[in-house]
Amino acid sequence: MNNINALVDGIKNVGVGGWNSLKTIAEFLNYILHPSLIVDALWNYTQVYAFWICLMVAMFCSIFYALGFKKCAKFIPASFAVFTLIKMIGSAF
Repeated sequence: MNNINALVDGIKNVGVGGWNSLKTIAEFLNYILHPSLIVDALWNYTQVYAFWICLMVAMFCSIFYALGFKKCAKFIPASFAVFTLIKMIGSAF
């Protein structure tokens, strides 16, 4: 037990850079051992940027539809549906 305390004290005395790098490694290992944290972070990112992504898809599809690409018309309501689905699932959790 004394050796472990000496090791921890030695690591803390390395400096701020050494201790911060160990915290970063520990946080990385925490994400690797708990994949639900990764999924949660990605889901939060998806919810934050869903509006802008779906809006841009709808705008570009409407421009392409106006230019003559008739197949793009089906993506306009689909982007609204995807945005609504993402917000509904996000509000449930």
